[in-house]
Order: sequence, then structure tokens, then C-alpha cells
Amino acid sequence: MRAGGGGPRSASPAAPDSSAVLVGGVNSPVRAFRAVGQEPLVLARGKGAVVTDAGGRRFVDFIMGWGALLLGHAHPSVTQAVRRRLTAGWHLGLTHEGEVALAQAIHEAMPSVEQIRFTASGTEACMTAIRLARACTGRSKIVTFEGCYHGHSDGLLVKRSAGVPETIAQETIVAPYADVQTAEAAFRRFPGQIAAVILEPVAANMGVVVPPRQFLQRLRELAAQHGSLLIFDEVVTGFRVAFGGAQARFNVTPDLTVLGKIIGGGFPIGAVGGRRELMRRLAPEGDVYHGGTFAGHPAAMAAGLATIQALQRTRPYARLAELGGQLAGGIRDAARRAGIAVHVNQLGSMLTIFFSDHPVTDFAGAQRADAARFAHAANTLRQDGILVPPSQFEAMFLSVRHTPRMVERAIASVSRALR
Repeated sequence: MRAGGGGPRSASPAAPDSSAVLVGGVNSPVRAFRAVGQEPLVLARGKGAVVTDAGGRRFVDFIMGWGALLLGHAHPSVTQAVRRRLTAGWHLGLTHEGEVALAQAIHEAMPSVEQIRFTASGTEACMTAIRLARACTGRSKIVTFEGCYHGHSDGLLVKRSAGVPETIAQETIVAPYADVQTAEAAFRRFPGQIAAVILEPVAANMGVVVPPRQFLQRLRELAAQHGSLLIFDEVVTGFRVAFGGAQARFNVTPDLTVLGKIIGGGFPIGAVGGRRELMRRLAPEGDVYHGGTFAGHPAAMAAGLATIQALQRTRPYARLAELGGQLAGGIRDAARRAGIAVHVNQLGSMLTIFFSDHPVTDFAGAQRADAARFAHAANTLRQDGILVPPSQFEAMFLSVRHTPRMVERAIASVSRALR
């Protein structure tokens, strides 16, 4: 990631020195704020759409647990569900009723997920999905797309990290996002060798990039035609872009679906699900091993089920899309008044600001955006009490607890930054 400058250091004087005991002061690199030239922000609490740092300063939060908190921080029904679970024991070690209930709720919302295996993280779920696809097809190669993120296992981090053996990297084919021709060429180049195509059906890890529906449809056709599996990584989009995820919104059905974030209500979670005959290859029924002490953790199951039930009752998606449109439109208007080229990619409650002369439709376009100008805007927003992701390549997220007034505050802050 490129570093940008501007603005005073953001860490509160009262904040603990996280860098003394944590690598870079963080446990996940994007939290380091280095892409915007700042120090890590140490938070103390969150409520609704507001977080408070260790020094007592409040921020309207547009990070929202990196998309996990669609209901906002400390939502009452989720809090109550977790408290009930904790009083009944928070780690039972065997299958418990919460796992069954959450699996049923996900299946009802996503019929393609006939059976499911819960994991402790999205990385673990993607890794398991790839292993399962290789076993089911008897093939080894995987097609991925630039700018998509599927966790930090070796085969899915090609070109993005040191320490990935070349023998593993050779099994991963990386194509430009939303580029049908390159995907088709991969199948021609490696006939009968591709186990699966995996992608974010709406990208959120190069910033938000919404592909044409025809791209997803063509991948569905290619996978079926060549005997490969189509895997949708819906860790971000699941229950966010629609109650049934991106597969419902675009009406394209994958063979396997990877989930995370919202299905855990803010607790650590991941999941892989799909057709019964595929899922039954997992142990103990099949020969593909996956296990985990904390898979299906009771607290995560309780939080996730309470979240999905609340979303099913309230169906907040139209209102969230309206708020997202208000924020995106306000930013575009502010940029137009300032004479600055800006493209805002938005779908529902997720969006990204790109300082670019051209629409951003892939990772190369995201990389060409002006990261220094983004850093200035992000730092100005933070000074004004508005917290956005400290990286050009991340998404802003809205929750049901955001209000039009909060959105207007953010727009006013962007206007100040542009001036």
C-alpha cells in the first residue's frame, strides 16, 4: 500500500503505546494507518454508529468492524443473545444447538448453501473451500482475480506477500477483475486442470468495485462448461448487499459460498457452504479434513443468529441504500464544486472514494487513484470526528444506526478536505 501524508498524528495522548508490544502496534496491517501517514488509533468502546478512543474522543464510525457490524456496535438484541449464551457456558467443546439454528437461518436465506461448515475466520473458510474444490474435481489450479482478498493462506496471497513458495504460486492463476477474456483464456491454457474460480462477487478489498452481472454469469457458464467449481467469497457481501447476499442480488448461483463478518454479528467466524454432495466430502463423512477447536463457537453463533433474525424482521436494505446514495451523491457534489476529479463506487451500504479522472473498474484503476489526496481527505475527516478506513483499498460501511445527519456531517467534512 502507498503511504500518504497530511495532518497531525491522530493517536490520543492518553492512548497506550501499542507498538511496544504489538508488531507495528496492530494485529492486522490495515489497522496501522501507515497508508495515510498516521499512527494506530486505539479504541476503547463502540455504541451504535459511534466509537470512542482511549482518550475519550468520539468518532462517527464508517469502518464498522470492516463490514461486520451491519446492526451497529453493541446492538441490544445481539448483546442480550450473547449474554444469555455466556451465562449458559461460552465454550462447550461439542456441537450445540446454536450451530444448528444459525446453519438453518443461513440456508433459508441462501438456498445454495444446503450444508455448511463453520470455521473461526474467513481465511480458514476460503482455505477449506479451495481444498474441497480440489478434492471434488481432482484438479489443482485455482483462478483468482487481482484486487480480491480471500485471506492470507499461501495459495490465495500470490503476488501480495513474501514467503509464498513458487511451487504453490504456480497453482494460482491471477486474472484482472471483471475481465471475461482473460478468464476464458485461462481455461483454454489449462484444459482440465482448473479446480475452481474464486472471487468476491462485489469487490471490497481494492475499494468497492461492482462488476457487470454478465461477468458473474459468464464465470458461472465457464465453470460449468469445464467441470470446475465457482466459489463466491461473500465474507463481505453476505447479508450486506442483500439478505441473500450477492448471489441473490445478481441471480447467479455459485457451487460453494464463503461467509464471515455479518454471520457472526461481530464475533470471529467464517463458514463455507454449498451443495450437499460437495460438502459431504468434508470429514467426518468424507476424505477432506477440516477441524477446529473454536469452529462454531457458541458466542459467535448466538450473535450471528440474533443479527440475521433482526435483519429478517426489519429488512433495512432499502433505507441503507438510500443512506449510501446520499453519502455518495454528496461527495460527488462536493468534488464537483471543488473542481476535483472523484469517482465514488457504491452499492447499497458500502462505498469507496477514488480520486481519479477515470471510473475504477479493476485493481489497476484503483492503483492509479491519487492515494496522497485520499490520505489528506481521510485525515481531515478523522480530525472532524469522522472515522473512515485508513486505506484507499478498503470500503466504507454504513450500519442501521447511521442517520442522515451523520451522513451530512461526513459530506461536510469531505467538502472541507477538498477545499
